[in-house]
Amino acid sequence: MPRTEPKKPTRQRDADRTRTAILDAARTLFSTRGFTNTGVREVAELAGVNSALVGRYFGSKEGLYRATLERIIDISPMLHGDRRRFGVDMVAIFCDTQDASGPLAMMILSAADPAAHAASIEFLQTKVMVPLAAWLGPPNAEERAARLNILWTGFLTSWKLLPLEPLSDARIASTRRWLEAATQAIVDEGTG
Repeated sequence: MPRTEPKKPTRQRDADRTRTAILDAARTLFSTRGFTNTGVREVAELAGVNSALVGRYFGSKEGLYRATLERIIDISPMLHGDRRRFGVDMVAIFCDTQDASGPLAMMILSAADPAAHAASIEFLQTKVMVPLAAWLGPPNAEERAARLNILWTGFLTSWKLLPLEPLSDARIASTRRWLEAATQAIVDEGTG
């Protein structure tokens, strides 16, 4: 009689799919409603799973929020491209990605909750500011990283979250070129 292998790989794939579905649902709800106005049951319903699984995989709503931030905030992949094209490449992510403002919206809408606010600042610092400053290098790496963050969050807020008419999709081309140049100028401060 042939020996049958246990079904662990299928179970693991199911667990991975369930975890991914929960994180996708959490991202959608946290970035449209914020932390306070998002319930675990709503996340589970959107993910198509039992709400007990949210607790099983993430421990709590705060744990789910932190796991969602961990998944969506990471500038490191952008730091491996051509430094001379950083402005163009970074702005392409903002302008050409369907949900570029999602992480920012999630953090802004969740700022009223102290735990979510602290998690947002922690992940922004560790997953964006520190690696970006290390990549930028001297002079004034931390200050330049902060200026880039101000530039990008200001743009995304004015374009997507609190839309200004001059930044409508049909009129974004010249602002996009400006943002590419402004981003690149801050990056190039360290090379001149």
